[in-house]
Amino acid sequence: MSLVSRWTRRRRESREQRLECRAPFPGYAVVDLETTGFSWAEGDRVIEIAVILLDEQGTPVGAWSTLVDPGRAVAGTHVHQITDRDVLHAPTFGQIAGLVAASCAGRVLVAHNLAFDSQFLRMEMAQAGHPVDLGPTDGLCTVRLAQHYLPHASGELEELCYATGITVQHRHWALWDAEAAGRLLHSYIAGDWAFARHWCIPIRRGLAVEWPDLPVGETPLLPRCLPAAGHPADDWCVPDVSQTIQRPPPPLPSGRRRVSASGRF
Repeated sequence: MSLVSRWTRRRRESREQRLECRAPFPGYAVVDLETTGFSWAEGDRVIEIAVILLDEQGTPVGAWSTLVDPGRAVAGTHVHQITDRDVLHAPTFGQIAGLVAASCAGRVLVAHNLAFDSQFLRMEMAQAGHPVDLGPTDGLCTVRLAQHYLPHASGELEELCYATGITVQHRHWALWDAEAAGRLLHSYIAGDWAFARHWCIPIRRGLAVEWPDLPVGETPLLPRCLPAAGHPADDWCVPDVSQTIQRPPPPLPSGRRRVSASGRF
């Protein structure tokens, strides 16, 4: 390990030790990615990202999503239904890196299979010239949480949602999968009065991640068009994703506001 790596790790560990799980923190950033495949090393890239912001109690306070131009041919269309034509005018990951960093900074990263999403986030940020020291356990994984709260269910998102009465409208659609993972997290928090204390270590690790302070930029996002069925009518988490939107950084904890139908905080 190089001297720089050792210094970075020691700084990170020192930051983790200073964080207290029982102290108020802004909340969680639930992330879901769609990719061209499973391996960054083999050239796979992110083609869609969704981020849902939750407060400490798991209540949604904001969300955004966009298709992403991977800079290569799209693969896996039979899974996620995304084609080369869909991403033709989408932003590159480098163009939304500031928005990703602003959304995750100060929050605990959450994903369904955190190791997979964190790896692609780390590699895409590095590719964009903004490295982040983000590991596979730096946050909360809803698959791992399910082993504790739903031990008799498999780790599949649909089965976990079925076990908790959550409807999944469209699988392998980043916004809907992020909503499902966010609802799962909310159910875990609601059913465990000491959730933050029980999961203190991964929460502290997530809060210790230092996301770069980057300008959010003016690049418009390109969310996927709504399917004919539309979004669930309860409006649990998200803005109207039928229009191209821009996002400011997440609001401070003292000024939490819900996303309006126009897609603005």
